[in-house]
Amino acid sequence: MDDDQTLRSMVRDDAYRVVRVLGDGPSGRTELVTFGGEGLLVRKHIPAALANAAAWAVAMEVNEPLLPRIEELYRMPDELVVIYDYVEGSALSEVAEQAGRLEAVRAVGVLSDVCRAVSALHEHGVVHRDITPGNVILASDGAHLVDLGIARQQRQGQRRDTTTLGTWGFAAPEQYGFMQTDARSDVYALGRLLGYALTGEKPDTEEYEAALADRDIVSEALCDVVQKATAFEPSARYQTADELAQAARAALAGAPLAEPEPAPAPVTVPQPAYQHVPTRRAPRAFMEAPLYLRALAALAWIALAVGFLIVLAASVTYWVTNAPRWNAEHYVMAVVLNAGIAYLCFEIYKAVCLRGAYATEPHPVRLFITRICIYSLIIFLVMMALGIFVSYLREW
Repeated sequence: MDDDQTLRSMVRDDAYRVVRVLGDGPSGRTELVTFGGEGLLVRKHIPAALANAAAWAVAMEVNEPLLPRIEELYRMPDELVVIYDYVEGSALSEVAEQAGRLEAVRAVGVLSDVCRAVSALHEHGVVHRDITPGNVILASDGAHLVDLGIARQQRQGQRRDTTTLGTWGFAAPEQYGFMQTDARSDVYALGRLLGYALTGEKPDTEEYEAALADRDIVSEALCDVVQKATAFEPSARYQTADELAQAARAALAGAPLAEPEPAPAPVTVPQPAYQHVPTRRAPRAFMEAPLYLRALAALAWIALAVGFLIVLAASVTYWVTNAPRWNAEHYVMAVVLNAGIAYLCFEIYKAVCLRGAYATEPHPVRLFITRICIYSLIIFLVMMALGIFVSYLREW
């Protein structure tokens, strides 16, 4: 990164206010932040050695409500920073810890939602690699899969992943260097997730195996689904997340399960409403904008002031002496030019201080430059047309 990029990233990073830290570990630091007091967002700092910017960039193009909407990406000197939506709700790990385990109907419903989110990633060639109960948020509109911290793009011909990361008990064996991860690696984690939801036990414990084999807790049909999804050999698993979801729903419909034992003190886990964070952002102070944008705005305002003074001087000369220095067509062209410069100044001001005007666009800089060029061309053509028209009137 050059100094200018570093400065812009630091200014951008400082604009967010930290509400609280959600997590801090080897794979990065996750914070709940606000921007201009508008709403809650999640900011994740990922170490440069682990960050896969290409996977995050692809994920920005995924249109799936059960995945976090990524607001922006920017690089710091030693890390990648990602800003994405905050989903208000309870993590599956918290729900299972308080309630013991989920009823089969709800467990399969959670799995179906997560499979839907994972399938959207797989369609774009992204493997999540960290599907865990802590990364599944149960909200009022379904189960959301969050935190793509160690997601990666699948590469043809690569023998194994460059980094061996994952959560023990949920990560597929190939994530530890046996081979390259792919969609079937996420299927393995989804199978473990279903087993955890049904039993309330972590998959790396003896209690998990015992609960999974207990037919009073998990039906044989659903147990078979979990076992197939978590086969050691990827080719023996379900090959897609959709296939796993369909198998789980079929097992649930065809094999009624015994109800779990009632807890002595039932815990009611409220499901808060999903908080939608508006895409449009609050204005920022002029001095908070990057230096190059402030310089561009200042030059535009100077050009507007100079043009206004020239037109004003010509007008005063005409009113006082009744003998204008300019021809009529020049006067009209100057007025149109100043109107055009005023509009360009307004567009620049929106880009500098009201960046929310461009926040909903996938390529805001390209859009800004395109608008400036188009409106500059329109202004030039209008000026030429008016000048020719006024000159024709004078001759006529």
